[in-house]
Amino acid sequence: MIKETVAADFLESVAEKVAEKLLPKVIEHLKSQFTTKENITMDVNEAAPYIGISKEMLYKICANEGIPHVKLSSTGSGRSRLLFSSLSIDTWKREQEQINYKR
Repeated sequence: MIKETVAADFLESVAEKVAEKLLPKVIEHLKSQFTTKENITMDVNEAAPYIGISKEMLYKICANEGIPHVKLSSTGSGRSRLLFSSLSIDTWKREQEQINYKR
């Protein structure tokens, strides 16, 4: 009976310590996921600096379907027009950080 009480107390203590360390990180993560932000539609000239890359790099990423975008077909005027949602780009950047972050 005493061993069970000691074990339960130990586990509760460990759980409290873990919660104490993780709770601020979990709250911050949730805030970043659910912060309401205005959605802005951007073209390549606006989206590239927003992401922090060149327009050429953005075109390459889009060609490989690596970033969310909308392609508006053009009739005979060359390249299709690409549009980007700022909220989709923000989500994509967070996903890229998680994919590329190694602990």
